Amino acid sequence: MSLKNMIAIIACLIALDAYGARRALLIGINDYTASQLPKQSPAVPGRDWRNLGGSVNDVTSMREMLTLLHGFEARDIVTIIDQAATRTAILHAIEQQLVAPASKGDIVFFFYAGHGSRVRNSRSDEPDRLDESIVPADSRRGARDIRDKELRRLFNRILDRGAHLTVMLDACHSGSGARGLTAGATVRGVKPDLRDVADGADAGPRPEDRGALVLSASQDFEDASETRDPDRQIRGVFTWAWMRAMRDASAGEPAIDTFLRAQARLRAETPYQEPVLAASSIARLTPFLGSHADRRGARTTVAVVKIRADGTALLQGGWANGLSIGSNLRMPNDPHVRVTVTNLIGLGQSEARVENGRIEPGTLLEQTGWLAAPPRPLRVWMPAVAKSALPIEGLGHLLVIVAKKRGLRWINDPTSTTPAHLVRHADRGWQLLAPDAPIRQFSDDDGGAEAAIGAIPPGSSVFVQFPAPQSLLRGVTGSFEVTTNPAAADYVLTGRYANRRLTYAWVRPGVTRTDRRKCGLPLRTSWVDASSPELGEALLRLRKILAWQLLESPPVGRSPYHLALRRDDGKAIYRACLHGVNLPPQVAARYVYLFVIDSHGKSILLFPRSASGSVENHFPIDDQAAPPPEIPITRFEVVPPYGIDTYFLLTTDEPLPNPSILEWDGVRRDAARASTALERLLIETGVTTRSILTPSTWSIERLTWESTR
Repeated sequence: MSLKNMIAIIACLIALDAYGARRALLIGINDYTASQLPKQSPAVPGRDWRNLGGSVNDVTSMREMLTLLHGFEARDIVTIIDQAATRTAILHAIEQQLVAPASKGDIVFFFYAGHGSRVRNSRSDEPDRLDESIVPADSRRGARDIRDKELRRLFNRILDRGAHLTVMLDACHSGSGARGLTAGATVRGVKPDLRDVADGADAGPRPEDRGALVLSASQDFEDASETRDPDRQIRGVFTWAWMRAMRDASAGEPAIDTFLRAQARLRAETPYQEPVLAASSIARLTPFLGSHADRRGARTTVAVVKIRADGTALLQGGWANGLSIGSNLRMPNDPHVRVTVTNLIGLGQSEARVENGRIEPGTLLEQTGWLAAPPRPLRVWMPAVAKSALPIEGLGHLLVIVAKKRGLRWINDPTSTTPAHLVRHADRGWQLLAPDAPIRQFSDDDGGAEAAIGAIPPGSSVFVQFPAPQSLLRGVTGSFEVTTNPAAADYVLTGRYANRRLTYAWVRPGVTRTDRRKCGLPLRTSWVDASSPELGEALLRLRKILAWQLLESPPVGRSPYHLALRRDDGKAIYRACLHGVNLPPQVAARYVYLFVIDSHGKSILLFPRSASGSVENHFPIDDQAAPPPEIPITRFEVVPPYGIDTYFLLTTDEPLPNPSILEWDGVRRDAARASTALERLLIETGVTTRSILTPSTWSIERLTWESTR
């Protein structure tokens, strides 16, 4: 028996074992003013304690997700928020809530959302002599950060008692810094505390080396940001991605699969933030906090709470359980009884209409089919200032002269070279954005952009983000959402003045060339004149690419085979394979389709070769025998145009009558008639805002690669 199979069996045994008690400590800090806290020692100069907006929301939602999906009792979850989350209070809560009661088999969860930082430690084993830390609410009053080595000692005591420990940190340790086209996003990081703790004491082994699962929002050198969910609630980018991955997890799904799904969300939405999973092989293959408490095998099960006077049923199940408006449910023992979800209430409740039969409080219902929710809109920010491009072009010529006189380096493309300063136009005039500094406002009446340029230190670099003329904005139409906050935008309509010419492009804020390999969305579109119709066409392509990047499949329908690309003979020829992960003794055969979407939105069907039907694409060929660990499916050559390509693997129990629906040129596709619900979903992805009910026996996954010459 291979080591991989042995690990998989052990992980399954752990997942099936009866766990002990479940306890959680959730900490979220938005308020770093310390306005109600006593002074302990002088505040450390140079640190920046900006308030956050989403940490408390993260704690509130995570608490609800734990009770809804993972069997935690509300009384066993302790939350500490805002100014109550002092250094002393956090350490005391870890000791009392997590360490002292821990025993063998318990599930212990520590969650922190707030600022992260680093602390100088001249005796640290870190090369930079800086220990990573979380920042308590009384840091502004002189309290020390809580260093990773302090947490490690506490966490090791939990592991000593035989408990299963999971740690999740939605914070960053690099502090803020400029990246690409700066948008003023809120990051969860504070500058280092340079007071030397000189702690050389042994903190013990890393918890992840002893079986703990440790999840971090970003790598050590990256920022962790905040975003807004569809309800406009501020959340941590990583926590929001993880909550959706939790919701969509299948019964018994390994933690690594949940992580990869959250990572894919981040790569589509915030590619500059790369989450980290640290764990042993066994912990990676063990379900996150145990299997879903709301799922019997493969199906989501919810209970009827009560029947209102108007006949509406209140269900103990909602968004967190994977339900959407329009979801269909039935009684497991009486399929003639059917209800339809009509409204979502918070994360864990919903209202439903009885379509057929009779139900009463306590009735258990299971989801039938799977409702593919409509894709979220592409979010764009489009500043406007003038009726034509002529005055903007004249301003550009003037600002180049002013910048040259001040010895400033003029940046032509922020995705290629990150400028130290950004000058842009917003609703209230011109703004100057600089690293680790608040946004400065300059009125149009006081020189505006010229004054902003004059406030930049000589020798620095600047990118001026010119607004668009109103005539250009009138030509940009389509299904997208215009946001008033550039930090919340997927793309910003950006003007530049380069080579004595004003041109425009859609630019992803906060990303650079180093991020292009992680995301199928282009960093920017081509620079074109303000009169070009290409900007509107590009927006349609971007919306379509985003929709495909975010398309999810039913938890029950996921295949144990994943897409792998192998180099063939050192040339530009590759082999596409189905690579089995944690394979069961038998795998039911499925129809397999492989297609690639490039950064221009063009899709090419790579397998099966015949776009007219499903031929020889049913794998494994012998579904009664032991499944092979890897199945070659096709060979293909990488050809121009080069760039970022996303490869999609679609598997389904039923064949697609017309696989050609997976091929199109940009946003245009020849009119095709859908023969099945799944075909209809695939045809309309990126061009519709409707929900579509499909069977639950299909899956889709993606790999993003950069092709080069």
